[in-house]
Amino acid sequence: MDIIEIISEIKAKMDFNGGLKAVYFVACGGSMAAIYPGKYLLDSDAKNIATKIYSSNEFVHTTPKSLDKNCICIICSLKATAETVEAVKVANEKGAVTIAMTGSPDTEMAKNGQYSVIYSNGDNQIYSKANQALALKLCFEILYQFENYEHYEKAMNAYKHIDSIVNNTKDNMQEAAQAFAEKFKDDSVLYVLGCGPLYGTAYTMVSCHLMEMQCKHAVLVHSGEYFHGPFETTDKDLAMILLMSTGRTRAMDERTLKFMKKYADRYIVIDAKDTGIDVIDESVAEFFNSVIMIPIERFFVSEMAKVRGHSMDYRRYMWKLEY
Repeated sequence: MDIIEIISEIKAKMDFNGGLKAVYFVACGGSMAAIYPGKYLLDSDAKNIATKIYSSNEFVHTTPKSLDKNCICIICSLKATAETVEAVKVANEKGAVTIAMTGSPDTEMAKNGQYSVIYSNGDNQIYSKANQALALKLCFEILYQFENYEHYEKAMNAYKHIDSIVNNTKDNMQEAAQAFAEKFKDDSVLYVLGCGPLYGTAYTMVSCHLMEMQCKHAVLVHSGEYFHGPFETTDKDLAMILLMSTGRTRAMDERTLKFMKKYADRYIVIDAKDTGIDVIDESVAEFFNSVIMIPIERFFVSEMAKVRGHSMDYRRYMWKLEY
């Protein structure tokens, strides 16, 4: 079944059983960041649908009492992380509708989910069919079918542009990425700042690409929260990366940048505005920030990996030890 068919079937069941009251998003690490754009969309534009995002094991251990047949759980894991598979089973037991997003139809995720969405992954990933793009598409479909979302056609049209935007941006930002790699390759601590549609992207850059894949200490800072404590650590030596979004929360990023220009020295800006995202209609472009920027920030870190001689595939503990 494709996404339209999945949501259509779910809606028919829920219309009969009292309607949809909530969508829960469940995953770990990069998968949790990948489904964050869907939550951001529903938080912003849904009128009668509640949302919550959980790390998989937290969902298993502190399962919400409100979880029932009137809830959809969008649960994501590329290779079927054990605790995420368990989250699917728990959601099923509570009567919720489970949509398992995963990298292959043969994973335990796909086998246990009531519905499965298989996303593109690996070295030749198609960005318009990657986990973040399809999680967002699921939520556009939920908004459209359950609440007659007015910008649906513009959102669907945006998917035609994603791959060219990402590929062209990588070409256009090659020099900037190489400069970033040389500038920050020896820093032991890096701050990554972002907010709104790029907060999940900033999380990915910190937890997955810098900490996991480069074994570097990294700190996630919300651009709006920067001025409520974290900015006291700012100085001319601190390495800082600002992910600037387009849309309603950009003003917070701009405020942060203004301060950094005055009191910081070693910082870079990766701006969604420079990607060509403006070919997507303004009414929905904000929600595509992360879909476009996750592969771009990873591209920057991968250039650092080349300079450092530290493969993005290297791990000290993950998949090697019991944990």
